[in-house]
Amino acid sequence: GGSYFGDRVGVLVRGEDVRMLVGRTSRSARVLQDPLFRPTWTSEAGVGSDRFVAIQLTSMQAQEIPVERWSDFEAKIRSLAPIPENNSRPWLFRGLGNSCWDLKTTLERSYPAERSLFSYYRKVLVAKPALETFSGRRWDLLMNPFMFEECVNKAVGNAFTPDQIFGQPGGPPEVYEYFVYLRHHGFPSPLLDWTTSPYVAAFFAFDDVVPESTDRVCVYAVLPRAGGSSDSSRSFTFVGPHMRTHERHYLQQCWYSICMGLDLSTTNWMFGPQEPAMVADNLGPVYKPPLKFTIPAKERGPALEHLDLMNINRFSLFRSEDSLVHTVARRECGYS
Repeated sequence: GGSYFGDRVGVLVRGEDVRMLVGRTSRSARVLQDPLFRPTWTSEAGVGSDRFVAIQLTSMQAQEIPVERWSDFEAKIRSLAPIPENNSRPWLFRGLGNSCWDLKTTLERSYPAERSLFSYYRKVLVAKPALETFSGRRWDLLMNPFMFEECVNKAVGNAFTPDQIFGQPGGPPEVYEYFVYLRHHGFPSPLLDWTTSPYVAAFFAFDDVVPESTDRVCVYAVLPRAGGSSDSSRSFTFVGPHMRTHERHYLQQCWYSICMGLDLSTTNWMFGPQEPAMVADNLGPVYKPPLKFTIPAKERGPALEHLDLMNINRFSLFRSEDSLVHTVARRECGYS
């Protein structure tokens, strides 16, 4: 049995595996039942085979910073802490059209049951012929599913991390480039996209928002730790930006994050929720808790007009005919 108090779960163990019992406790079943959930064991007491264990629930604790005007957001961005000299990663930003939304990938939102890396790879490989036929692009180096699984499993013995499926030495070629192409064209993706520009992130936060139905938008800011984080059950990393893929990757100054872990019951690599994994500790993927700037949705007009003067608009970020028409219409009809 278990009981929840504060940020800990108490579990009475009777000769069973504590990890199995964590999933039956009462707090946040979605996180606790996740095979990639990483508890921190803080205390233990008991006699014989009965043990009572207090488990610290680790999850992302974003520091929320509300601002009331667009100009206030710009001032806050300029005052961000400098990047440590020993870190090669820049500040990364992600804009959301509602400050109540979670940091979820499009795969999590659209197909939450699609967790297996190998199953997902088979699906995107089936899509490849149609995409090559109509786009004129080629991904000739992508492995067949059996070779891909063999390559990934071989890397497991060499301290495998998600970086290794993204074109690193020993990893399968073109997977990262193909996954990024799919992400930018609407295929549900396990990649969470970020940008090195706070202004690009702000554009995506304000672009489609309706101020009458949304109170505040938000822009997340994170400072990744080089190398990401990895333990026996979960690996989280930020990857990018150097590759040959769709031009939107460069126009939007993109990086990406991905979280995976090995499900020991199936020996399958599974995509994990990213928000609970973004912990700022000695082993975490970020230096400090993420910052979450919230801005009133009614600031949409001033923000979009100012961003357009900086040439940050739909056409500059997407370069399609539809985005050109939308950008010209916004200039002629107004930004609010």
